[in-house]
Amino acid sequence: MRPSYGMGEVARDSTKNMKLLTDETEKLQKEKDTMNSILSAANISNDYIIEIDAGGKVIKALRSTLTLAPESMFSYMFSGRWEDTLIRDDCGRVFLDHDPELIELIVNFLRTKKIENQSSKTIKSSKIPDGKKDEFESLLHYFGLTDFFYPPPVFFPLDIGDVVHPNGYLVDLTKSENKIHFSKVNGKGHCFVACKPYLDTSGEGSFWKVTIDVLPGDRWVYLGIIGNIGASNASCGDPTSYGWAGGIGGAQVWIGGLSRGGDSRWTNYIRGECLYFQLKSNKLTMFSVHKNKKFTIDIATTVPAYHIHFNLYDVGTKLTLEPLREDERKLLLEK
Repeated sequence: MRPSYGMGEVARDSTKNMKLLTDETEKLQKEKDTMNSILSAANISNDYIIEIDAGGKVIKALRSTLTLAPESMFSYMFSGRWEDTLIRDDCGRVFLDHDPELIELIVNFLRTKKIENQSSKTIKSSKIPDGKKDEFESLLHYFGLTDFFYPPPVFFPLDIGDVVHPNGYLVDLTKSENKIHFSKVNGKGHCFVACKPYLDTSGEGSFWKVTIDVLPGDRWVYLGIIGNIGASNASCGDPTSYGWAGGIGGAQVWIGGLSRGGDSRWTNYIRGECLYFQLKSNKLTMFSVHKNKKFTIDIATTVPAYHIHFNLYDVGTKLTLEPLREDERKLLLEK
């Protein structure tokens, strides 16, 4: 049997509920006002000079400089929202228990980055001190600054119309579904071909796959990336060229246009070989499915945009270019 309520009880319950709703609304408004006040204070104090004690060395910078990299821990630390939680030295300076040389390198880069829009040139990262590269990269990762210092290169959709081959009559191009087929049909010696990479939206960089369909006599072919699409047919030696070559002359690793022959891990390509590539920030990775081996080389971050780079030698050499499937990307990343 349901209990019965009088009009007075209903009124009391209604009043009680209304009060709870009002209290909750006021609480939310206070929290909102507090947050707005903090944000306002942070905005007003953008030109406030902050002193940092980096392992004993004092570094001064504007708050607007230290908060230049959005969504990074480094920016959050100096935003003004967590002033009371930061560790300070005896003089009240923010204390960072890290290598002062590397902290100064970060701050100086942020300073120069502020004026990038006023300059026609892209600001480059300062030279990392000898022997401190790994420590510096770990520090960038810790502060969430890796992508800000080493932004991924510009990527473009994969399309046959974006293929660049200065001596086009030497290479025949066809497309089926989302694949581009390359076949060298004329000429002797090296032939340079480039293609804008497949656009990736996963945040892991750019991925593509190359299959060596035909390699006459298991001879020479080069796979990698290049920044200069105006390179000569001897494109491997271009300063913006990075990749791997195999065949005549043995296995070679090319870094910035220089051959690093003798890498014990890298071996020649073989006919029918399937290779997965990833280009992210300052790394180029190639994974050979047949050999079950992954190879990685450092690339320059000063090149505005890279292109997929092929160099074919023998007539009859055939390659297929296509984007990686999700399962193939996962395999490459897990290796």
